[in-house]
Amino acid sequence: MPFLDSDYAAHPQIPVLVLGVGNTLMGDDGIGVELINQLRPRISDPRVQLEDGGTLGMSLLPFIEDADTVIMLDAVKTGHLPGQIVVIEGDEIPRHFSSVISPHQIGMKEVLGAAQLCGTLPRRLILLGIEAQDVGFCAPISTAVNLAIPAALTKIEMLIHEALDNYNHHLCTK
Repeated sequence: MPFLDSDYAAHPQIPVLVLGVGNTLMGDDGIGVELINQLRPRISDPRVQLEDGGTLGMSLLPFIEDADTVIMLDAVKTGHLPGQIVVIEGDEIPRHFSSVISPHQIGMKEVLGAAQLCGTLPRRLILLGIEAQDVGFCAPISTAVNLAIPAALTKIEMLIHEALDNYNHHLCTK
C-alpha cells in the first residue's frame, strides 16, 4: 500500500501536523524537539498543529491518523555533512527509520507501520531532517546542527505553506 494513498485521510481533523521527534538528552537527536520549540512563536495558523513528539512512539499514532499532512522533524544519518538539511517524502520515510540512530526511531517506524496497516496514513508524509554529528548521551546540540536551525525553520515554514496550499487544492477538487 503506497504511503500517499490513504482513504482515511479523506476527512482529516488536522490539515498540517508538524511533529518534532527525538531525545533531548542525546545531543543532535533532540533537534526535532528544538525546532518545534522555535516554531511555536512563528506559526499561528489554526490549521497547523505543532507537537513535541519526543520519544513517545505509539502514543503519536492518533495525531498522525488525524492529519492530512505530517511534517516530521528529526535528526538523520544519511551520509551527508553534519548540519545538512535533508527532505524525504512518502515511501522513502520508512527506509530512513530503518537506519536507527536513536531508540525513538524504532517507535516511529512502528507508528507508521501501524497507520499503514489500519489504512489511516496521512495523505502526505514529509520528513525534514538535519544530519546529526553527535548523538552522545548528555551531549549538547552540535555547532553544525545549531547553525542549520535558521535555514531549517525557513524550509519548514515553506513546507507548511505548500502543505496548506495542497490541502486547499485537494478540498476543492473533491
